[in-house]
Amino acid sequence: DKVICMTKAVKEAVKKIAGVEESRIEILPNRVDIKMFSKRECQIFLDEIAERYGHGKFILHVGRKSYQKNLDTLIKALQYLPAEYKAIFLGVGDSAIYEELAKQEKVATRCFFENSVPKDELPYYYSWCDCMCTPSRWEGFGIVFIEAAACECVVVTSDISPMNEYLQDGKNA
Repeated sequence: DKVICMTKAVKEAVKKIAGVEESRIEILPNRVDIKMFSKRECQIFLDEIAERYGHGKFILHVGRKSYQKNLDTLIKALQYLPAEYKAIFLGVGDSAIYEELAKQEKVATRCFFENSVPKDELPYYYSWCDCMCTPSRWEGFGIVFIEAAACECVVVTSDISPMNEYLQDGKNA
């Protein structure tokens, strides 16, 4: 009876590619559990983070280690930021090519590659970091963006659909 899409971009693709009539399409955006994803502060966590990563300004990247998630652009951008800026990459996948790129760009000591963390720890990472940056090359709609926003985290991402439907420069991203 109805086709549910999370974004306008997906709606347009469903109309164009699948030929579904607009009257049959409803948009129901992604959402998160705000009981789980909200601003968190915990001194024990902050102490553990400082011990693991040191001090400075931290850019968090949450997502698979894949071409789509565009870790390479963030790694290359680090060279233009002051040395106090570091990037933490949380997500599954082979980090070897990204670790090599960080060495080539002379920012390896400022990059930390981790596999995914337990979901209940993510709100602490979002709340702690200086910004969450996932400059995706394309997305259906990355739920990490609204998780981060629910934790009052500054969100930096690509100005592409569908992220720019919900995240707007100077307003909420």
